[in-house]
Amino acid sequence: MVAVDRIVGAQYRRGARHVYRHVAGEHLLIALHRDTVAPMFAFTPTAAFLWNHLDKWTTEITLVEQITERFEVTPDQAARDVAGFLEQLSGIGAVETRES
Repeated sequence: MVAVDRIVGAQYRRGARHVYRHVAGEHLLIALHRDTVAPMFAFTPTAAFLWNHLDKWTTEITLVEQITERFEVTPDQAARDVAGFLEQLSGIGAVETRES
């Protein structure tokens, strides 16, 4: 996994360079431009859930809370999963970040 520096207390939201589609039971993130590493990414249901919650500015802590409320996962595991998800999205330019 690529390490991406995250800002403590940062807020995140999905960017405009990708779109999400649920097609034939598959959760897909599709790049709108050809200057990306890969044009399409498959999401797990958990990743799709997180992507949908990135429709407005939100914090990593809020995403962790939403995951623990929705899925049977410990807060520690949810925190690792959310951090990894945000790192991957940052790595492909699919998420915007700002200091809160």
